[in-house]
Amino acid sequence: MELQMTPTQFTAIIADDEPAILKGLKESINWSELDLSIIALAHDGREALNLITKLNPDIAIIDIKMPTLSGLDVIRNAKDAGSATDFIILSGYNDFSYAKDAIKYGARAYLLKPLDKEEFYGEVYRICSERAHTLETPYPDRQFLPYGSETVFFNNLIDSKILDSGKIKNILLSSRINLSDSPCYVLVLLFAQDLAENALEELPFPLIIAKLNEHFDTIRHRFWKYDHQKIIGIFNTSNTTSFQIAMQCIDVLTAQNLPLPQIGVGDTVSGLFECPYSYNRALTALSYQLYDDRSKIFTYEFICTVPPKVTLSDIDYLPLVQAIVRRDKDAIKNYCDTFIDSLLYVTMPPPNYVFSLCYALFNLIEQEFSSFSQQDITLTTNAKDLYQFKKLTQIRQWLTESFCQLSEFIDAVYGYSDPASSRKPAKITEDVKDNIIKTAKEYIHGNIQKHIKIEDIARQVHLSPSYFAIYFKNKTNINLRDYLLNEKMEYAKKKLSDPSISISDVAYDIGYGDYRSFSRAFKNIYGITPSDFQARNK
Repeated sequence: MELQMTPTQFTAIIADDEPAILKGLKESINWSELDLSIIALAHDGREALNLITKLNPDIAIIDIKMPTLSGLDVIRNAKDAGSATDFIILSGYNDFSYAKDAIKYGARAYLLKPLDKEEFYGEVYRICSERAHTLETPYPDRQFLPYGSETVFFNNLIDSKILDSGKIKNILLSSRINLSDSPCYVLVLLFAQDLAENALEELPFPLIIAKLNEHFDTIRHRFWKYDHQKIIGIFNTSNTTSFQIAMQCIDVLTAQNLPLPQIGVGDTVSGLFECPYSYNRALTALSYQLYDDRSKIFTYEFICTVPPKVTLSDIDYLPLVQAIVRRDKDAIKNYCDTFIDSLLYVTMPPPNYVFSLCYALFNLIEQEFSSFSQQDITLTTNAKDLYQFKKLTQIRQWLTESFCQLSEFIDAVYGYSDPASSRKPAKITEDVKDNIIKTAKEYIHGNIQKHIKIEDIARQVHLSPSYFAIYFKNKTNINLRDYLLNEKMEYAKKKLSDPSISISDVAYDIGYGDYRSFSRAFKNIYGITPSDFQARNK
């Protein structure tokens, strides 16, 4: 079956007796990227041989097992007839004898099903490269890059992985890439940051690139998909400014009703070798959406060059610590707002500066509470969450909410906002009918002799430690530390009812390393020392 030929350099046919495989090969490979036209499909060996004899394709991709003639028979007969076609054999048989026979008859490659695309592209690239240099073709000096290699080349270019500028010139001289090694700049098209990754993967990047290429066909440029969020463009300088180019990108995509990106525009550099600088400047410019998320274009001119005034050593976090301990949410909010305002020494300071100082504040508070709570406070929230935000208002809100949540957690576990509570025997509300509280109590009672951690209890009820601690306090009206302390003392009191029991052994059983600490805690709860309690029972 002959097909309409597209204007590419090399031609190929595909032969396979399984229609699904034949269709899959035809449609799943981007043949134009390989400079290859599929000019015919064959459903058996005899049809394949007739097409090869008639059309003389550059490459024949054929199954080894087909009706009427096998793939090996097709190769042998075609070679006997003087065909110059190069053969790639596909086989479902991992048998060395098949491969040996295929090579003997003149096959250039023996590939197993299911097809490994990278391996297949490599073989096609090798064959096309040799033909480009040995046959009389319209592009005898062209260096053919395997499928995807141009993308890899440009990714390596902007990621500073190409260390030899001569390689760039060689690629440009031997390919049809529509760029010159002359003054240029980088555009970064950043799409749908608020979408989930699976939704981003469904964005029509090939169509977007095609429409942009169609619009800019008279200007030296190159667009490619960098990752699931970004399309990158390199433009040689022209009479159209970089900002105008970015505006035209928005206009083209708007007219086609395609998703709109935010575009970062890098500085103009002297040649392609310096594109990493322009690329990083474009990314930095994009970060300034922190102050204006409604704009679509951010140029390198947005980048602040004024040095900051507030440093880490200037942060006085004691008022925030006090507000957290007091559980004073208004004071927490006021502190966070004032702190953010202090960072705005210009209208738009470097976003990285704002992020790093907010991160530093969070870590200072985290370390402060960890030092006297004897456990890792990061369980409540994570400072790295900061970097997901694209608006300054989101950072303000997150800081306030995080410290308020920390305050709730500290109070729920330790009760610092009401120090007097730890001096009174606290009793859990007995009429609480809640399966979570019931499960937590059972776990605590069953493990009272162990060093119980909040995360251990929370794991039993399938909640985060911070959420569980707050939930427990709200349901029982007692902080978790006091409840654990009272339960341990209740266990100790029952044990000490037997005068023969050693006080030191009881203290050790419930996690006290010395008698004095245990005696002090016991007296705080019951108003009497353990030794006096035992003496009274005697």
